[in-house]
Amino acid sequence: MKENQASFTALSVAYMRAYHTMHEIPKIFDDFLAYDLIPEEKRALIEQHLIEQNVTLNQQLNHSEYAASHSDQTITSKSLMQATHKYAGFFISRARYAEDALEKAVRQGVKQYVILGAGMNIFTFIQSEMLEKL
Repeated sequence: MKENQASFTALSVAYMRAYHTMHEIPKIFDDFLAYDLIPEEKRALIEQHLIEQNVTLNQQLNHSEYAASHSDQTITSKSLMQATHKYAGFFISRARYAEDALEKAVRQGVKQYVILGAGMNIFTFIQSEMLEKL
């Protein structure tokens, strides 16, 4: 990671959160700021990386029909959506679980919350009512 720059991992997680917010129904998490936090040129890199990962995974799983149709790794709406959907669930589930666990802890009297490796975390914006208790 370079000093004073967001890591590729942090930007990728923000991308997943933004994708979920914009495209998934039902929403289990609403990160309405994530998309705007990612510079446009970084979005293109993330999308290319997702497609490459999706192609590689499908090749490893021996889905020859998919691999042949995507062998040039061009960015298409369908392949990007497939790749993003495949990877976003983990990040969204983790965020939802963490906030649900925090909400329970606050009800039980916890007064402090420490975010480690926050990256592009926007907890203070999306949970402002809980922030007043912490």
